[in-house]
Amino acid sequence: AKSATYTATVQNGTISLSATPYSGTYDGKAHNALTKVIVNPSDAKLEYSLDGNTYSETMPTITNTSEFTVTVKASKEGYKTQTTTETVKVNKANGNLTLSATSGTIAYPNDTSFTVSNNTGSLSVSSNNTNIATASISGNTVTVKSGTTAGTATITVKSAASTNYNEKTATYTVTV
Repeated sequence: AKSATYTATVQNGTISLSATPYSGTYDGKAHNALTKVIVNPSDAKLEYSLDGNTYSETMPTITNTSEFTVTVKASKEGYKTQTTTETVKVNKANGNLTLSATSGTIAYPNDTSFTVSNNTGSLSVSSNNTNIATASISGNTVTVKSGTTAGTATITVKSAASTNYNEKTATYTVTV
């Protein structure tokens, strides 16, 4: 009688995993942190983590201007677990600012006013020549007062940068 002994070694399969992170500009909407996740085999379990330690099957979302990393873990019995980490980012949107008028003429010692709307940050106002005209703001109303010198001045209204928006400026030209 003869016999033969064979030793078979079974190795874990390899999971293929790739992820595409969301990268965009603030629009006020929630977006999935990853726009595309490709995994093979397709029935592998996908889990997501923001800290690399705690995982959940719920994909994280991003809304406001920020940047963070997301780790994706793909696992399946008989396969080596795979992970990939991607950086998700939302950039600030352009600021908004609308003036009800962009120019005006006043005679000394009078003043004029215009309103500001659609601003995305706190407002401030300045004059490039306070001898010709000064400007102040109260709420959304800008008051332009004539100075002691005749001429033309540029009044700049600024909507400051905020969490989700960049700074925006607009100008009003006043002739005294």
